[in-house]
Amino acid sequence: MKNATILFLLTANAMIGYSQQWNNNLDDAFKEASSSGKNVLLFFSNSVDCERCIKLDKNVLQSPEFKDFAKDNYVLVKQDFSLNNAENLEENLLIVEKYNKDGFFPLVVILNNKAKILGQVGAYNNETPSQYLTRLQSIKKI
Repeated sequence: MKNATILFLLTANAMIGYSQQWNNNLDDAFKEASSSGKNVLLFFSNSVDCERCIKLDKNVLQSPEFKDFAKDNYVLVKQDFSLNNAENLEENLLIVEKYNKDGFFPLVVILNNKAKILGQVGAYNNETPSQYLTRLQSIKKI
């Protein structure tokens, strides 16, 4: 029993270390990006009504390949507009006005730590994680 408990704790710890951490506060993400030297990846999604958003999240953003790349390069922020409530609606609308004026879903915007847009990746076309990462890597760090 003792060995099973130790094995469980080691496995759980490894999974936590490997898990992807998504922020929902853009200001906090910019602070973290400033201290880490990473860019911010801002993912506009609607996880209820947008089939392409769901596929992008499942097929790419949850893939081990993306997670490995993202942990060294991005502070991740998800703006999921199916989860809006009155508490954060005003803040989210300001973020949309600034970074997604056309209201496209899904949209991935890459920002530097000073909130400057470096580039964006629009429509998800059922790419593999590798193909999608190639699109992200074409956005140069400034």
